[in-house]
Amino acid sequence: MRLFSSQESVANGEPSWLAVLETLWATLLCWGMVWHGHTPWPVLLPLAMAPLLLLRSPASTAQGARWFAAYLADKTEITPFKTPLQFWGILVPLIVSVTSLCTSILAEHWLPNQTDWALFIRATLVGVVAMWIAMAIAVAGAMVGAVAVALTVAFSLALGAARAGVAEVAFAWALAVTLVGMVAAIVALMWMGSVAGEGELAVAIVLAGIPWIIGIWVRSLGVRLVATLCHPWRGLCAVPDNWRRVVWGLDFRHPPELVPELSLWTPAFSLAEIRAILRSSGILRKLFGLLAFGCFFLPALLYRWSLKSTIWFYWPLLYLEAVPRGRDPVVTAHWRAALREGHRERMRRWWSVLLLLAMGGVVFCQYHLDYVALPAWLEQRVFAVSLLAVGQGCAVAMALLSWAIQGVNRRGRAGYGLRGLVWLRNGCAVLWLGITVWWGGLVLPS
Repeated sequence: MRLFSSQESVANGEPSWLAVLETLWATLLCWGMVWHGHTPWPVLLPLAMAPLLLLRSPASTAQGARWFAAYLADKTEITPFKTPLQFWGILVPLIVSVTSLCTSILAEHWLPNQTDWALFIRATLVGVVAMWIAMAIAVAGAMVGAVAVALTVAFSLALGAARAGVAEVAFAWALAVTLVGMVAAIVALMWMGSVAGEGELAVAIVLAGIPWIIGIWVRSLGVRLVATLCHPWRGLCAVPDNWRRVVWGLDFRHPPELVPELSLWTPAFSLAEIRAILRSSGILRKLFGLLAFGCFFLPALLYRWSLKSTIWFYWPLLYLEAVPRGRDPVVTAHWRAALREGHRERMRRWWSVLLLLAMGGVVFCQYHLDYVALPAWLEQRVFAVSLLAVGQGCAVAMALLSWAIQGVNRRGRAGYGLRGLVWLRNGCAVLWLGITVWWGGLVLPS
């Protein structure tokens, strides 16, 4: 094991101590939030988001990088005349509906019982937020034309004000719509090159920088999701490798990416580019770099740590091992060497020791300590308790099979016996995951 990860160690599947410590820290943090916050969402949300990364395959990664590079090169732009159906039939209605809905919600909570300058300032803020939402959707959809965005924002504000049903704010709404139109016009002039220098950057950061960055991030998220869904079977086959890489291969020394393998197509939006912006002269450029880092790369780090925190649920994926097809002696020899001396199998054996100790502690607590007895509502569900016992048996079987595989492999027996043991361990891992999901649905009180 290495102390820190590198590009080579991640590619070779070599674990690092820092990645293991991050996994432990993330798990304790999430369960600590559950314990103190009395809500299960800190552990449920990472479980739901995990498939987005775990189902990633080399094919989906390459396709997503190719799509996003085409987006950055303006090869997928949507214009009113070249692509009228996408522009007028999809993006414009989407911007109007989403912006008007958000505006009406904000108006209902911010504007009632307000007068004078407080009413005007709040209405103007609602208008600016509406402009940000519209511009973010336009950027994510590769929409061309800031004037069209301004018109849709103004129309959405009117719809939002009508839906809010607040009659006394009509004058404030008119001023807010006027200001938003002026802001959009300034942004349009800036985009056409009528404004130059540091002032342009200031206006861009204050008015258009935040929605532009958010729009690009939303586009990257959509590209990764669609590319992953386009290759479901390959993604399922890559789940064990992805999980092992996240849990014990990646740490904060490995830079996150907006879109995986995007650097093979373009250097844009890389961590090196953001670092260069932060090191450049000018406070405004540094501010833009901080906004870009906070939106592009900080969520990627948080997402990685949230995946690490799900090891309490997805840990059986660590035991899944591909069995070579056919009887090729070269392939079989490499496979046996990986089972005997590889990093993955060594980590499995160490994890098996901890697993046996943990299962022993669970059994001891269940049968010898009264203060950890099962709740009454759980004891009444005999089938759920039986499933829990079967799951514990699967966990013990996986731990014992790991050492059995090591013993059989060292004796030079690479026939059907070794393959059978690996397949049996894989079956126990899949069965344990299924039992965990089923048992969780049974034991949750209605």
